[in-house]
Amino acid sequence: MGVAVLCVGALAGLAYYIAVYHVLPYSPIRPHRISRDEVAKSFPKTQPRDYGLRSEPLDVDVEDSIKLKGWFVFAKTDTPMGTIILLHGIADSKESLLGFADTLARLGYNCILYDSRAHGESGGTDCTFGYYEKTDVSAYINAATKRFTSLEPFGIYGNSLGAAVAIQTMAIDRRIMCGIVESPFATLREVIYDYWKRLSGLPIRFIPNDALRNSERIAHFVADSVKPEESAKRIGCPVLVAHGDQDKHISIDYGKRVYRNLRSPEKQWYPIHGANHYDLSRVGGEAYFDALRHFLQAHLRK
Repeated sequence: MGVAVLCVGALAGLAYYIAVYHVLPYSPIRPHRISRDEVAKSFPKTQPRDYGLRSEPLDVDVEDSIKLKGWFVFAKTDTPMGTIILLHGIADSKESLLGFADTLARLGYNCILYDSRAHGESGGTDCTFGYYEKTDVSAYINAATKRFTSLEPFGIYGNSLGAAVAIQTMAIDRRIMCGIVESPFATLREVIYDYWKRLSGLPIRFIPNDALRNSERIAHFVADSVKPEESAKRIGCPVLVAHGDQDKHISIDYGKRVYRNLRSPEKQWYPIHGANHYDLSRVGGEAYFDALRHFLQAHLRK
């Protein structure tokens, strides 16, 4: 009996060690990197020219010598109304944003879209959920400002991971005059726990917490500094927060917390009934598009 207990304990300890040191720490910070073949299968149009958009490649070397790959898309109007940075979600790529860029270009906005670090064609190994990514956005604004004219004012859009990055960027870069964020999380630690609970079915926190400690060590970042709900307290510009009330990946309660903490007197909460994490535009339909258009027309203008 004692030997059996010792064996079970040893196996449990080995399983814990493998999970916490060799599996779970890498899962969030090294998401699936979409390949060119997967991009071609997932999106019928994979280049700005496929939408009739005029664009130029815009690649940026960020502080830690990582090259980010992106495009600058020109507005389809004679006089641009401003420039909007578009940020994709986790395990996604810039190509997923081309349709939205086309819509915005028709409304008169330039767009900047790029693969986030550790995604798509961009360099980098680790995703840090905004810890480094927020300064990547500022680096893109710097690069675009040096190269192109008639860019201001700047706005930002982000979905999920991109929403978290957008919120953290708005808190530090005052050049961004307004933002649209879809399905943001409130704190990284909570959303990592939620992911663990969905994966394992176990409502225990010490395993994901221990794994996250190793994620920090591997990616050289501080997880508890990634708190969009805290960043929101430092944002005074207009922000529209949209969230599906059936979101199974990031609870709508997190979006509400981010919204409540926004300092801006011109913030807007837009819940979408029946929407999950990936279908806000489809479920929201024309009414949601009209809300976005009116928000931009009201807050992103020369």
